[in-house]
Amino acid sequence: MNQPLTHIGTKELVSLPDFGINDVLAKIDTGADSSAIWASNIIERDGELCFTLFGPGSPNYTAEEIKTRKYSLVTVKNSFGQKEVRFKVILKIRMAERNINVRITLANRANNRFPILIGRRTLKGKFLVDVSKMSNLTLNSKVLFLVAKRSETNRKFVEFIKEEGINLKLTAYEDLVFYCGGDGNRIVIADSNEDISAYGLTYFRTSKVYGHLYVSASIAQYLYDRNLDFIDRTVIQTPSPDKLFEYVMLTDKGLKIPATLFMLPSRMEKAYEMIVANLGIPFILKDTLGSKGDNNYLINTKAEFDRAMFQAKELGVWLMAQKYIPNDSDYRLLVIGGQVVVVIKRSRKDDTTHLNNISQGANAEFIDPSTFSSSQINNSIAAAKILQLQIAGVDIVQDKQTKLWYCLEVNKSPQIYTGAFTEEKQAAIAKYFSQRLYD
Repeated sequence: MNQPLTHIGTKELVSLPDFGINDVLAKIDTGADSSAIWASNIIERDGELCFTLFGPGSPNYTAEEIKTRKYSLVTVKNSFGQKEVRFKVILKIRMAERNINVRITLANRANNRFPILIGRRTLKGKFLVDVSKMSNLTLNSKVLFLVAKRSETNRKFVEFIKEEGINLKLTAYEDLVFYCGGDGNRIVIADSNEDISAYGLTYFRTSKVYGHLYVSASIAQYLYDRNLDFIDRTVIQTPSPDKLFEYVMLTDKGLKIPATLFMLPSRMEKAYEMIVANLGIPFILKDTLGSKGDNNYLINTKAEFDRAMFQAKELGVWLMAQKYIPNDSDYRLLVIGGQVVVVIKRSRKDDTTHLNNISQGANAEFIDPSTFSSSQINNSIAAAKILQLQIAGVDIVQDKQTKLWYCLEVNKSPQIYTGAFTEEKQAAIAKYFSQRLYD
């Protein structure tokens, strides 16, 4: 006799008893065919699949390596509609007081609010989803109060709110550390290493300092992508031309950028050892609002780091740290109206600089877009689309050791008056203007 269907809601706590992992918040999605779980360090060798459940940014991460010979390959579509091959394994889970074996796909869900997704194949014949069922889950019931600087006034405000029964945490911008790229985005509170996604509501109390406004927009976008609430919604509407916002957007949408760290200058200037531990030597320090290679430093020593931070302070600019991708050249792809119309290979003349910018004296070579990597063409078009740009210069680079490709940045105002091949660029833009006017 079949066991009666168990009624569940659209969010449930899932445990993995074989690995001692309990109460992971999962999304129940009847629109998804199969189930998926966040996994990292996925390696296939000699007929054996090795992986780790979750990732370093998850409170459920144990670093335990799991090995199995019972796995398969499946083809799925990513968020861009592109096909990807992923691994599927069998895991025992416990949900709503039922133990079941699930065929589940291993995926990088670092940027998803829910590290586990339960699809209809898992639900069929076992569970009935009741969208009206009220969840008694108390996760994400905390409020993050984000301020420009701590003061006696906001401390008293926090005390009053807490007396009203609200779990409120006071945090300043300088307390935050941003991790972008690599395995995904994380924004953590430095003293506890707690991700701000652990808070169900964030209240922005910002100053008018330009940097704080841009950082707020990046945080708001991070929260928005994870379906988390924040006050006020106008924060996300702040025009944000800086690279931090760009990297948060691109990473959350699955594009690969070099691993990047950002902190306010007061914390960054003391973080050399932390940066080296995360990014290695050498690494790049770059202006969050920089262009044409300005305020961009290749750091090999603590003395070089201190000098760069001092210069940035004198200039009043904020720096971010980024993993250096070894290369001999990079590429600028001009995306216009959803198409790559110009590809320029940029190669530095000598080793006196690490920059390939033409404005810094690099050589330029015109590449026929039809002969260029189709995957990188598609990724560049996707990058421009993510940032809602009809005209953009997307800079990409290939690691000459690992052969992996990275998006370095998306230029909202690509060089169309100057630089190499201006006639080709301007002709492509004129054609686009004509299409917009008459098509």
